[in-house]
Amino acid sequence: MSNFRTTSVAQVRRFAHWQDPGEAVTRAFGFTDGVLPDDQQVVVDDELRVHLPGKRVPLASDRRSDWALFCQEHFGLQSRFWPRFDRHPLNTDFVWNPVGADPRVLSEAEVTQYNEQGYVVIEDALDQSFLEQLTGELDAHDADRLKTLERKGNTEALKKISFSAQPSRQMRTVRQLSVLPVFQHLGHDLIGPDVRLYWDQSVYKPARCTDPFPWHQDTGYTYVDYQQCFTVWIALTDANVDTGCLWVLPGGHRVGTLRHAKSEYGNVVFGEDPGNMIPVPVRAGSMAVFAATLPHMTGANKRGWTRKAVMLEYAPDGMNRIAVDPWGNRTKTPAAYLDSHYQLLRDGVPTSLSI
Repeated sequence: MSNFRTTSVAQVRRFAHWQDPGEAVTRAFGFTDGVLPDDQQVVVDDELRVHLPGKRVPLASDRRSDWALFCQEHFGLQSRFWPRFDRHPLNTDFVWNPVGADPRVLSEAEVTQYNEQGYVVIEDALDQSFLEQLTGELDAHDADRLKTLERKGNTEALKKISFSAQPSRQMRTVRQLSVLPVFQHLGHDLIGPDVRLYWDQSVYKPARCTDPFPWHQDTGYTYVDYQQCFTVWIALTDANVDTGCLWVLPGGHRVGTLRHAKSEYGNVVFGEDPGNMIPVPVRAGSMAVFAATLPHMTGANKRGWTRKAVMLEYAPDGMNRIAVDPWGNRTKTPAAYLDSHYQLLRDGVPTSLSI
């Protein structure tokens, strides 16, 4: 791919979030009526800046991932700020829709960060007594798993990451966790008035586990017709770079669902670490809240104790799974299993649940 491309203003205006420079800027560049004509030639470079030919000062500069994807797909231009994006074949028209217009629990600064970076951290979301109760119940469940592996002589599995899918089906404390007011309010802020629990799982990374969990998006497992679901990653023990905390690609959520490949631990979206990834350390009882389209991974646990976490994913009521049948036809099925994907909010009001 080239490191610049000459195109027209009409072409860059096809980008969903494109904004023309203000009148003062366009006049300063010699457009006396303050308007850029559609046929005006411009140059787009690999720093995602838009120039007039022969001019060094850019008309516009946008480093967001969706603009990078637009430049990649329309101009054959690979940005030096982002990895190459490969859309999921069903993701043809995703546009990030800003959230948090009337927030209940997030601050205006957190809403801005979520829309721009794709994640926020909420410190001390769980009180100590509930955290201990929750961790104790999940520990007992994991201990049963370890005993089973030992009895079967599967010693290699003891060294690997442990997943427990949908513990809310078996554990009352996990169900209580999933409907706490903070998650009801987050559902309102990030999705809207009708919200369901979509998925939950615990993830235990044992001592000295060198296996990272690969780069992926949570929407990369099952394609759905609403991609702006959100995930809550709750640290049960301190999670930092040494114990295998989250790493994210900030701002990468805006491209929508990407194509994933299979790996030992699940689906993977990038073959190598992107250059602008950052760690998201959280202490026990705190949590990272991120868009389900945000690329993320977790690193190795270098410490001599198990790093423990539980995650919850929330989605709007009425969301559907989309698949392609053997004849190439799209099929649509409801995403919610009513016995486990229970509703938290209906018309913005908490539902009555027998937890």
